[in-house]
Formats: sequence, C-alpha cells, structure tokens
Amino acid sequence: MDVYYNNKELSAQERMDFCAMADDTIYSFSESIDGVHEIAENIALSKSEGFKRIMSELIDVSTFISYSYCDIIVLTKLFLSATNHYERAFLRGKLKVLLNESFKKLYGYTEKSRRNTYFFRLKELSAKFPQFTDRVNVFSTELNELSIRESWWKDERDAEVHIDIKILYRTRHERINESKVVMETIPLIDIFNGLNMLMNDISESVAKHIEIQLNERKG
Repeated sequence: MDVYYNNKELSAQERMDFCAMADDTIYSFSESIDGVHEIAENIALSKSEGFKRIMSELIDVSTFISYSYCDIIVLTKLFLSATNHYERAFLRGKLKVLLNESFKKLYGYTEKSRRNTYFFRLKELSAKFPQFTDRVNVFSTELNELSIRESWWKDERDAEVHIDIKILYRTRHERINESKVVMETIPLIDIFNGLNMLMNDISESVAKHIEIQLNERKG
C-alpha cells in the first residue's frame, strides 16, 4: 500500500476539527447500528424465509462495516488526542491491530480465505441486484490491490495481541510519525465509508422490491 505523508503535526484547530468530525461520525453510525437491530427484531416475525435470509445478511454485513468504521475512527481520534509518547505508541499499536483484523474479516489476505469474509457475503447478496455489479467490482479491485501490496502490520499485530515484549519494546519506543499513522488509516476508512453507502442503497432497493410485491398482491 503506497502511503504518502508529509511528516506534519496537526495544529490545535485541525485536531479539534477532526475530533468534532469523529464525534459526529461515531454518533451517527452507533445510532444506525441500533436502528438496524430494531429492524432485525421485526424481521424475525416475518413469515417469508427468503426475505428473512436477505435481511439477515444485510444486517450482519452492515453491522460489521459500521463497527469496523467506527472503531477505526475512535482509535484515530484517541491517538490524535493523546498527550504523551507512551499513550500514543500504545494507541498506534492498537490501531494497527484493528486495521489488520478489520481487513482480514472484510476481504482476507489470501484467495483461500475469501469465501469466509464479509465482502464475499456482500457479493453474494448484491448478485440479487445486478444494478450494483459495477460498484461491487470496483471495490473488489481496490481490496485485491490492498491485500497483495501490504502485510498490514502482521508482526506488530501479533506482538500487540500476544504481548511479545521484544517487539513491543521496539515499537513502543520508536519515533512516532503522526502524519504517517493517520494516512495509513485512510484507505480502509474510505473503503468502509463507501461500502456503507453501498449497503444503504442495497437496503433501499430491497425495501422498494418488497413494496412493489405487496402492492401487486393487494392489486
């Protein structure tokens, strides 16, 4: 993954602006998650098994995208708000774990693992709605390029998760480049944001399809 950064520290105002944007995003997405699961409770009462299967997939994939997106925003906000080196190094490590795990669950790092990912489930779901094929294909290309161009900090992820003291000592004490850390989050943030918009559009198509069917039955 080619990441371009300018070694710039954010100004106090830029930091405040990012934190305000992060707060708005977190609030919006957390409300969305709650709303989706209220819908899920109602769907469980439906007698249509086909409808329930489609909506269950929509809810699962949408919830994964929302949690991953929000968690990345939260950790990035905390990293930018941290006031001492150890705290920033700790949060940088946890952010790399999150980026690694989120990408693994979303798309995976090998062809063999793809069938067990959320993107594979999204592709299966979107196949029922051909109008979204082109958009899904664009995401597929972008994700594939990311998967083969970057290790996604596997060593750092393993050290953080399994508390490998030798690696942690090195990573916790090395110089922190704020610009680099933030820029490394952007590709996945952009992907999750785009996927969230796609899921919203698919959900609207499902709702319209159901409305048409109900009107036909009434007619």
